[in-house]
Amino acid sequence: MSDFIEQNESQIHQQSQEILVDTSKKWENGKDTNLRFKVSRIALILRRYRPSIAINIFIVGIVCLLFFLQKHWMNYGNKDIGHLVEKKVIEIAKKNMSLNNALINIPDENDRFERSILNKKDVDTLTSMDRRNEASVDNSKYIIEANRLYEQGYYENAAIYYEEGLNNSMSFLNQDFIMYRLGDCYLLSKRYKDALRVFNTLISDYINSPYQFKSRLKMGECYATIGEFKQALKSLYTILAQEGRCSSEDDKLIVADSYFKIADYYMEEAKRLLKMSTIGTSSTNQ
Repeated sequence: MSDFIEQNESQIHQQSQEILVDTSKKWENGKDTNLRFKVSRIALILRRYRPSIAINIFIVGIVCLLFFLQKHWMNYGNKDIGHLVEKKVIEIAKKNMSLNNALINIPDENDRFERSILNKKDVDTLTSMDRRNEASVDNSKYIIEANRLYEQGYYENAAIYYEEGLNNSMSFLNQDFIMYRLGDCYLLSKRYKDALRVFNTLISDYINSPYQFKSRLKMGECYATIGEFKQALKSLYTILAQEGRCSSEDDKLIVADSYFKIADYYMEEAKRLLKMSTIGTSSTNQ
């Protein structure tokens, strides 16, 4: 009897082990199937959104590179860049001459013929100088009014006076400052094409102007505002290419600002491409 019971117990134990093994195999097979399903699903998602993922990885790489360059430039470049106050000075040359000053050191009255010739030349010279003085005074009148309107935020009205100032300006006046202010007024008045035209003229005609970097930075802002991010980046990269020519603290600050704006414009361009990619993917799925 005891042998029979032991035999039954061993059979029951063996059957239980077989059942456990079968259950374990089924569970493992089910787990493998579930894992394969999840992997295939992830692969399908990656394949579907591959352009978007690639663009995001590219954006992260560009941003990391730009921040690395900025950190390197701040550590090893000029460390004195701080809060700078932009000095906007307009130089107006006023020359006052009179006929009596021109007659100094003229010979005695005996040499009337020579004196008459000198007087004629001096009168012509003084007439020309008076015309220049009159033009410069008219110019200063327009520029002073334009500056007042600009500081008060009336950019459209200020642009009108800056235009008049340019039309009445002389070569010895700082026309590049007037053109920069005019372009900035156009930019702030949302006249982007006019602003680009003025800044481009300033850059081309006044190569040594202290407003070169500022004008290129403003051109980048104009292009970015109208959605032409490639042109905006091109304008900013011309600033970085001339970094070695920085002659003032303002220029160095503009170079630093350009790095950050480049990162911003890359982000905006990437968003535009991502939006186009998403629209294309959704239309394909439909």
